[in-house]
Amino acid sequence: MIQVSSLDAGWQLRGFLGDDWQLHRAQLHARDNRDDGQRWVPARVPGSVLADLLAAGQIPDPYVGTQSLLSEWVPQRTWVYRTRLSTPGLGGGERAFLEFDGIDYAGTVYLDGERVATHEGTFVPLVLEVTGLLGPGEHSLAVVIDPAPDSEPQVGYTAAVRVHKGRMGYGWDFCPRLVHQGLWAPARLRTTGPLRLADVWARPTVAGGAGRVTITLQVDGDATGATAECSLHDPDGVAVAAATVPLDSTTAEVAIDVDSPRRWEVNGRGEPYRYALRTVLRDRDGRRSDERETRVGFRDVQFRRDADAPLTALPYRLLLNGRPTDIKGWNWVPADALYGAVDEARLRHLLGLARDAGVTMLRVWGGGLIESETFYDLCDAYGLLVWQEFAMSSSGMRSVPSDDEAFVARMAAEAERIVPARRNHPSLAIWCGGNELQRADGVPLADEDSPVLAALHDAVARLDPDRQWLPTSPSGPVFGNTLDSVGSGPDHHDVHGPWEHQGLSDQYRLYDEGRGLLLSEFGVEGMSNVRAIESVVPEPDRRVPTTGNPVWDHLGRWWNNEPLVQQAFGGKLDDLAAVSRASQFLQADGLRYAVEANRRRPANCGVLPWQLNESFPNGWCTAAVDYFGEPKAAYHYVRRAYRPLHVCAALPAPRISGDRFAATVWAWWDNDSGPVTVTARVRCLDGRTVAEAQWSAPLAEGRPHRFGEIRCAVAELSGGPFLLDLSVQADTDVRTNRYLLTAGVDFGALLTLPPARITTELHTDGPTWTLRLRHETGPAVPFLRVLDARPAGEPGWPSWDDNAIDLLPGEERVLHGRWDGVPPEQRRVRLDGWNLPARTLTETD
Repeated sequence: MIQVSSLDAGWQLRGFLGDDWQLHRAQLHARDNRDDGQRWVPARVPGSVLADLLAAGQIPDPYVGTQSLLSEWVPQRTWVYRTRLSTPGLGGGERAFLEFDGIDYAGTVYLDGERVATHEGTFVPLVLEVTGLLGPGEHSLAVVIDPAPDSEPQVGYTAAVRVHKGRMGYGWDFCPRLVHQGLWAPARLRTTGPLRLADVWARPTVAGGAGRVTITLQVDGDATGATAECSLHDPDGVAVAAATVPLDSTTAEVAIDVDSPRRWEVNGRGEPYRYALRTVLRDRDGRRSDERETRVGFRDVQFRRDADAPLTALPYRLLLNGRPTDIKGWNWVPADALYGAVDEARLRHLLGLARDAGVTMLRVWGGGLIESETFYDLCDAYGLLVWQEFAMSSSGMRSVPSDDEAFVARMAAEAERIVPARRNHPSLAIWCGGNELQRADGVPLADEDSPVLAALHDAVARLDPDRQWLPTSPSGPVFGNTLDSVGSGPDHHDVHGPWEHQGLSDQYRLYDEGRGLLLSEFGVEGMSNVRAIESVVPEPDRRVPTTGNPVWDHLGRWWNNEPLVQQAFGGKLDDLAAVSRASQFLQADGLRYAVEANRRRPANCGVLPWQLNESFPNGWCTAAVDYFGEPKAAYHYVRRAYRPLHVCAALPAPRISGDRFAATVWAWWDNDSGPVTVTARVRCLDGRTVAEAQWSAPLAEGRPHRFGEIRCAVAELSGGPFLLDLSVQADTDVRTNRYLLTAGVDFGALLTLPPARITTELHTDGPTWTLRLRHETGPAVPFLRVLDARPAGEPGWPSWDDNAIDLLPGEERVLHGRWDGVPPEQRRVRLDGWNLPARTLTETD
């Protein structure tokens, strides 16, 4: 009988020093209560050793202050998981398999006290046949997790790495040392007939409107006289095509033809339509022996080199189903440093934010994970393409991977298991060798420079030939996007950086002068949201300055740019809330401008800012969404820049000097309708318009279009903050975009703006909030935010369709929010602005 039983309950955990666990092996399979049970703590599977210890109160919260330092002993221990199985036994011809999707990093499996398997490799599944070992009754199952292997933190030598395990946990700029161990992915007991489906590889193609799914099957067992039934079903479960193939060996191929299949489309271009492929194995007597269901999507993903791109450049222009498609992305890091403890709800929220922002691709960074099946399933469902890197990354000292034969062989062998496990996902678009792998002179590596990259490329080419391959990111020949490199020298292909705000004079200039075909990693730093800070920074340390404070240094020292933030606001920021607001404004404005400047250039194929999420609750970080899942202002600014219809401006700088202000206005749109009308206004914060211009274009194309220039005398701007107010209309669709600029020496005047008054009107409909904001008196309210007013770490999240807005005198805005997993009585938000008295809104307002 085919049966799959999840092994996600009833686990216990205990730690041992060295081989001390060998002296207690009887306890690994004890079946009574006389086994010193108080030393075992409850464990979750999937899970994480550190997360279980935290839940049991055996370690202090590593997410608070510097307390992660007190947990660095944990990965030096051996950790034993144990549980009990109850089985009815196996019938004639039946087989049983234990399946572990993720053991981090290495360990040994014991069944009823007997060693049945050893395993090594975080990202390699373990499938273990236990047919002759599972009689009827109760059985003990234990997994001994070895101490974590040695590896390199961020500042080290890539060549010293000999294991395939994410290096972020060994200490990185956005994560302190929290080395992960545990059963981090699902485990199950599977019962089959005499044949087991070892692998199903489905390759959907479309030609001339006709579809075909070519299916390659790997069968475990004597397949003589057996058959495989393959059927394709629509989302309602209706079969649209089927085929049956006789088996005479352990490998078989069958093709299913489909009339006019629906396409899987990328986010924003249509529905990511998927079919269910059901495969049933029947033994020689016609009995069902095993079965699988695989989700597939008909889509054609290609990358080409533009005609005017350098011949030495790799192909970066994305074509999806024959249409050029901009790569509008983010860099993705593990959703938590304790990645085994991440549940589907959290992934659904974070990936939902990416979807709602118009993202078309996520780059899974090579310092983290080969991402989970749940991650890929959600990307499939949301239409998010995935750029997956193998877990190799740069180092502060030298970034060339080891050429040790054993290491190269290990990586190649792991690729043989990793690639097939993910190649059925329509979201998977790119395999990449790793992050920022470079020669000693800083030039990004090519396959021929590194035996391990060549071996990985060979595995991908054989096992998943329909995907794009990149040896590393960036791909060179220049590594960095800097002011020194943009003006002259070699062509920029795929480049990285910078990750820091360049200051009020140079941030705009850098990206206006950029020449990269693809910016696959760049960012701007900013302070976290105040409620997150209150959760992780002990109260005595919640003060400015944050630089030089040991707690703040532990929570994001690399990204603490408080001196620059203070300089940009005249040195007048005197509390954490003001510093957080000011730094988030600079992060949002700087990142938005970088995205827009690149999207304005026809040669640019895409942008992937660093980083969408963060794995650890830092005080300062380059993330656009904080650890607790609340977007910072940068998320919303970039979300606007990713809209299909958008208007923007090329500007000299946020701080305007000289006698004249001038901005060049651009727009782009994805539809084929016209005319397009663009309006630009320069407005003071009291609502006065000091300059206005309007243009129209009867164009039926979506490439960036330069409309014209708007100018005014700086003397008309009152020497302080002002707004460049832009709008674009195509048919009935209207989008706005605003830049908060200053005619003064800095933005310090925002701190002394006269107070404004707004009225609010809240309507609730189940989990949906509709919030109407109307400006009543006073000057404009720049950078008005709606923030989660609950303590950080409370379950669930609100998600808003816009935020961090500028509200002009007399203006009205309507924001829509949706609460996920938050009871009505706990829903509350706080309004936050430079010149707005704080106000909390609840469900009853």
